[in-house]
Amino acid sequence: MHTGSCTAEEIPFGAVISITNRGRDMFVNDRLKPLGLTCGQVPVLMLLAKEQNIMQETLVRHYHLDKGTIARAVKKLEDAGFIRRIPDPRNKRAVRLFLTKKGEAAIPVILAINRAWETWIYRGLPPADKQAVRTLMQTIAKNSFSYMERAGGDLHDND
Repeated sequence: MHTGSCTAEEIPFGAVISITNRGRDMFVNDRLKPLGLTCGQVPVLMLLAKEQNIMQETLVRHYHLDKGTIARAVKKLEDAGFIRRIPDPRNKRAVRLFLTKKGEAAIPVILAINRAWETWIYRGLPPADKQAVRTLMQTIAKNSFSYMERAGGDLHDND
């Protein structure tokens, strides 16, 4: 890792997470390019893989992203044929989201890319350290998520 004049211990933890996430985005985007997908669209597909027939608002709340970000991702996925939007019969302004066959076919590819990323980042770590990193980061993610929940879910108010 290029650290300039800083030692690894001097790099703030938030920067370590940011660098790791940017590396993951590059890795995933490189591998998703042949499918016409980007890493920013993956969360929508992954939630739909778990639960079909959800409203866009569910994605907004689940991922704590603004409505515009979700709307753009959904539009691109629909235009590319990965999902379909069906108006909610009870609320004509709302839409329900479903994976298409193309979207369903992308899920195993996305999961394989995620496994490849984990293999890449865990290189050189013994199995016990891999598990420790996973456990610690899951705890950190849960704590971060609980802050987002407490903050009302809209972290973009301070932008």
